[in-house]
Order: sequence, then structure tokens, then C-alpha cells
Amino acid sequence: MCREDEILLLTCRRTDRSVTVSLSNGEILELAAGSLPAAMPAAGEPVSPAVLDLLRDASARKEIARLVFRMLDRRLRTKADMRRRLAEKGFAGGPIDQVLDRFAEEGLVSDRRFAEAWCRDTLRSRPVGRRYLESRLIGKGIDSELAREVAADILDPAAEIELAHAAARRWWRRRGGGGVGFAEIAKASRYLAGRGFPPAVARKAAGAEAPADREDH
Repeated sequence: MCREDEILLLTCRRTDRSVTVSLSNGEILELAAGSLPAAMPAAGEPVSPAVLDLLRDASARKEIARLVFRMLDRRLRTKADMRRRLAEKGFAGGPIDQVLDRFAEEGLVSDRRFAEAWCRDTLRSRPVGRRYLESRLIGKGIDSELAREVAADILDPAAEIELAHAAARRWWRRRGGGGVGFAEIAKASRYLAGRGFPPAVARKAAGAEAPADREDH
């Protein structure tokens, strides 16, 4: 006779890729075939608390893996973004990290690949500097060292100067007519610095792209 607080193993159905475990408390746990604990009881016997924890963790990992595949099927994501989304669904941090770390080792999850794709997409739509790319990547959960490395690989100094001039031309076009003096050039320079360009590059591009009717007095 079992105690009222004991949980019994009802069934353990195996396939080549998964195992489905039914328990007397109504739980049905699906886990990867290789995740079944070695100390599994026979059908009708109590499941120890330690084995129950292992079964629940393995079932959580399988569900997490399924959700990660679903997320990546739609778009590239950072590990931090997926970790946050999975935590919001109620999964514990341990199983989340185990799955994401394993997928990262296998190359299925890659912050570098996300960062490179995001930088390229951003530069196709707007002229910004490396500091802008780094800052936004860090804000998305990318490690700061990786963010700097990817931004430098994607945007070399010569390309950054070209983009600074393109951004300056945009700024002057949006400004419209009127005189162009030192104050306006300083505003353009501050705008470019805010878009992530180095101050010296920003100043030079702002002055070089100023309209021909500039007032140098």
C-alpha cells in the first residue's frame, strides 16, 4: 500500500526519439529518449522525489527546445532575448540555460550571427557609426566585447567616413534653406555624433557637406 503523498509511475512509453511518462498525480511528461533517469521505477511503483525532479527538468528541456526551434524558425534572436521569453512562460533558469548553452555549442543559437545580420540590416536602412551599432547590440543583450568586434568587422573606418558624409547630407537636406554658419555646423556635428560617428569624423563631415552658401563669420 502506498502513502497518500506518493506519486506512482503509471506508464512509460518509449519511441526512438522520445519517452512519455504518465504519473498517478495526472502529470504526463514528455522527454528526450536519452534523458530518462537510470533509476526509473517499474510501473505501479513510487517515483522518488529525486527522480521526479529529473523527469520534470528533462520534460522542461524538451519543451524549451521545441519553443526555441519555433522562435528561430521565424527570425534570428539573441540568447538573452530567448532566455527572457522562456522565463516569461514560466520555465526555470536551469533548464533554459542548459538548452540554450547546448544549442549555442551546436551553432543553432549564435549571438554573433544575430549581431552580424542586425548590423547589415541596420546599415542598409540608415547611415550610422560603429558606436551606434555597438550600443544597440549591447542593449539587445549582446556581450560588449562581441558587440565591438562585430561592429568593427562590419563597418571599417573608410566605410564609416562615407556613411558620416551620407548622414550629413541628409541632415542638411532636412534643415532646408537659410544661412549656414558655425552654429549650424556645430548642430550637424552633434547630430552625427549622436548617430554613433566619432567626434572628429562628425565635425569634418558636417563641415564638408554644408551647403555652398555657408557663412564662415
